[in-house]
Parts: sequence; structure tokens; C-alpha cells
Amino acid sequence: MYLYPVRKLTGILLISVYMLSFAELHNLLKIPVLLEHFKEHKQEDPSISFWSFIKLHYFDPIVVDDDYQRDQQLPFRDTDCCIVTTASVCECLQVSVEIQPLSEQSKEFYLFNEINKPQFTSFDIFQPPRCA
Repeated sequence: MYLYPVRKLTGILLISVYMLSFAELHNLLKIPVLLEHFKEHKQEDPSISFWSFIKLHYFDPIVVDDDYQRDQQLPFRDTDCCIVTTASVCECLQVSVEIQPLSEQSKEFYLFNEINKPQFTSFDIFQPPRCA
């Protein structure tokens, strides 16, 4: 009887860790911003539902309007953050890659010649027997 709550809590913990491994933690911390922004939209238009709010901000094309900066603060809006250094501060590593031009490659082409064909290939075992 005593193990049931421990198993339940262990299951909840494992599922939480599994789900958080796919989500960026700093975006989960922005969920109160999402709810606050929904309240702002609800004050402007009382008939808006939460689903239409989500559709407006995540599924419809991005519109640059008066509250564009506020829209950019919503969770899962972009993937700019690479490393979370503190609870809500994101930093990206600046990686610069220099592409070197390809050197002159030889323009010799080697054609497959029956003389150079190996005696045994891996597909020889799947052929029917031959009469000698």
C-alpha cells in the first residue's frame, strides 16, 4: 500500500523529465506571458477565444503591427535561444565558419570495365545457378 504513491510520484517525475527534454525550459517559463497577453487581447476583443488567440499568434502568418514586440515575447515563437544561462536569459554562441574554395579537382573519369569486375560480389549468391 505504501509503494503506490511512491510509484505514482516516480512516474510523474519520469514523464515530466521526458517531456521537458523536448521543450526548451526558458519557453516554459514564458507561459505566464502567454496568459497575460491573452488577457490583453481579451480586453480589446471580449469575444476572442483562447484557440483563436493561439491560431492568430502561432498558425496565421506573422503580422508586424502595434503589439509585434509583445508577440515576440510569447513562448515557442522563435528558436533563437541556444543556451539558457540563468532562469530566463538566453545566449547564443557565435559560430563563424569560413568556406574555402575547392581546389582544382582532377577531371579524370574512371569507367567501369568488365575486366576490372571482381569475381565475387555480394549479389552473386542471389542469382540462379549457371550451366557450365
